[in-house]
Parts: sequence; structure tokens; C-alpha cells
Amino acid sequence: MSDSAPFSSECPTCKHERLLTGYAREELIELLRTGADIEAYCISCDEHWPLPTEERADLARTLARTLARKA
Repeated sequence: MSDSAPFSSECPTCKHERLLTGYAREELIELLRTGADIEAYCISCDEHWPLPTEERADLARTLARTLARKA
């Protein structure tokens, strides 16, 4: 199993940034590549939401930088 790739997303209900750790790096890359939803969760609000387009783009850039450093 690969290492997780933590990232954050703003909860649309309470507007707080929530750290998300449930996805492996390879899983996130595949979800981004295929355009599938990446689900975020706020424990305080018990709310789930799909990662917005801007946050998906930020995540893709972060993952690309991480992969480039490892190469």
C-alpha cells in the first residue's frame, strides 16, 4: 500500500479548512486523471462534498511537484 497524500478542502457548510488523509497518492492521481469525484468530509458538520475544480487543480499541482522531487 502506498503512502497517503494529505490535502485540505474548505467545508461548504462551516467554511473551515479540513485536512483530508484518506487517499493514497496513486489513488488521487487516478481520480484526477479520470475526472472522478474526490470526496471531502467535515467531521464537525458531518458533511461530504466533491472537491471543487480549483482545489482539484491545486492538488494536481502539489502531486506533480512531489513526484518531480522524487525523480
